[in-house]
Amino acid sequence: MTTKRQAARERKRRLHGYTDEALPGQVEAADGRKPARAASRSRPAKPGVRLSRDGDVIVNGRQRIRPPTWKRTLLRTAVFMPIMWVIVHFLFAGQDMTIRDEAQLIGMYAIVTVGVMHYSETFRYRRLDRKLNEAGQRRR
Repeated sequence: MTTKRQAARERKRRLHGYTDEALPGQVEAADGRKPARAASRSRPAKPGVRLSRDGDVIVNGRQRIRPPTWKRTLLRTAVFMPIMWVIVHFLFAGQDMTIRDEAQLIGMYAIVTVGVMHYSETFRYRRLDRKLNEAGQRRR
């Protein structure tokens, strides 16, 4: 079954009389179909997105990625904890949890969240740093 988009393409092709022509050096199969391309292992680069450096800051397209710090990680966690408090409060509303129990649960969750957030930021920064080093762009 064809999708709406495929049907629209087919109507447009028939309306305008588009035909498929083989390019020089391209071989068609015996039944007139084009041969399938071999799948490449590497992903194609996105056009227009470039990695570069501005000192220690990595520029990924329009996004500037600064080296990870514990201060920023703690700030992100502090912003996220009130949201988590509301979720925990309504999730355990039917049980006999006191405010103290909720605070302990949120505190333990905050400790785990800080570690996971900092690790993921560090992983991302180092991965992009490695890509730039392989491309020959060292830190200035």
